[in-house]
Amino acid sequence: MAEPVIKSEGQKVAGAEVESFRRDLGPFVVAAETTRMAMVFTDAKEPGSPIIFANDAFLRLTGYSRDELLGQSFNFLIAGGTDLDSLARIEATFVGDANGGSEICYRRKNGSEF
Repeated sequence: MAEPVIKSEGQKVAGAEVESFRRDLGPFVVAAETTRMAMVFTDAKEPGSPIIFANDAFLRLTGYSRDELLGQSFNFLIAGGTDLDSLARIEATFVGDANGGSEICYRRKNGSEF
């Protein structure tokens, strides 16, 4: 008999957020769930921008399960060698002061980078 999965408070809140998305944004969420493009939503209003949605393509790309991602800070995926200047530019984008793009290296569950 399989052990029950115990969800953290962050995962429960993230799950409720996804249900709210489905209810309020219906077709948009369905499109995000079914696209082949990896998509993840975070709650930028909360400290650490916790992940509140990840589609199956994102799960395949990263190797994580949905339960492992929901409620986590998106930053836990950032690889250790990511350029600090790139991170600063991304942070500036979030506050509306964008001056160009950046590349960030992310880490899959198995340790490989993308």
